[in-house]
Amino acid sequence: MRYRRFGQSDLTVSEVGFGVWTLASDWWGAVDDKAGMIRTALDAGINFIDTAPVYGQDARGETLLADVLKAHRDDLVLTTKCGYDVDADRGAKVQSERPHDWRPASVRRQLDASLARLGTDRIDLYQLHNPRIEPILDDDLWAELEALRAEGKVRELGVALGPAIGWVEEGIEAVRNRPIVSLQTVFNMLEQEPGLTFAAEPNVADGRVGMISRVPHASDTLSGKVTPETKFPAGDHRAHRNRDNMLDNFEKADTISFLWEGTGRTIGQAAIAGILANPAFATVLPTCIEPAEVTEYAAASDLPLSADEKARLDDLWARNFDHQDRFVMPLKSSR
Repeated sequence: MRYRRFGQSDLTVSEVGFGVWTLASDWWGAVDDKAGMIRTALDAGINFIDTAPVYGQDARGETLLADVLKAHRDDLVLTTKCGYDVDADRGAKVQSERPHDWRPASVRRQLDASLARLGTDRIDLYQLHNPRIEPILDDDLWAELEALRAEGKVRELGVALGPAIGWVEEGIEAVRNRPIVSLQTVFNMLEQEPGLTFAAEPNVADGRVGMISRVPHASDTLSGKVTPETKFPAGDHRAHRNRDNMLDNFEKADTISFLWEGTGRTIGQAAIAGILANPAFATVLPTCIEPAEVTEYAAASDLPLSADEKARLDDLWARNFDHQDRFVMPLKSSR
């Protein structure tokens, strides 16, 4: 496992991280061996653990980490998030967003609750969770976040964009004008915008802000786990993907098979290596439901792309992989 630093901070993280989302919910399939997943991640050299209070019911995404942190706290870089009201109902749609509450006093309470659930005295990286533009522009909120950092409850700040792809204004405003060391966004070899736009920002390009990739396998079209014929059940998060978009991505993936065929990489490892070939990205958060996937994806850190492979990938991206899209994914925004 190789490691990179978030900006100019003291946070050095594994190039492949571990997201707790799938352990706390069944939106990507059931995880039968939660403890084994975490053990496998640690054994693979993963030290970056990403969670949030809204993962699962009753803040399960945080409480399930308490025992791990007791044994390994000083070895891990822990990130959790703020913004959502975890006590609010999701409404009729089980996978819909809860309402946000960005009042400074609320965010302070949210942090204290997270610390108690996790059984720790500090959060290494505290991320705003799926913010719209209003909290990014809220000086009072950022003053409170700075106060929390001064108190030692938070070491560094970041922004996690979502859900879905987009939030360009939010990301640019945060990178340019807020004291963050990380920006998390959807980014994979087939869906590189707005990630490339963020990566071109001076504060990212010069290394002051490191990026985090999520959905690195393009909802499994780059994992080898599913096929164009796969039908996802209604409760599976991948079922939200536009069908034509999935077919487009499968066809584009055929043009970059040189990254795994005869290279010693699996397709899933190539997907991660392709992201890490961009120095703007400090770490990648693959979506895993089995220990074997954790082992497979973690190994991608030691299988980097060559300069020629990166150049071929960039050229194909610039030509849209010589593909005529059926569906153009809209970029989400606050307004």
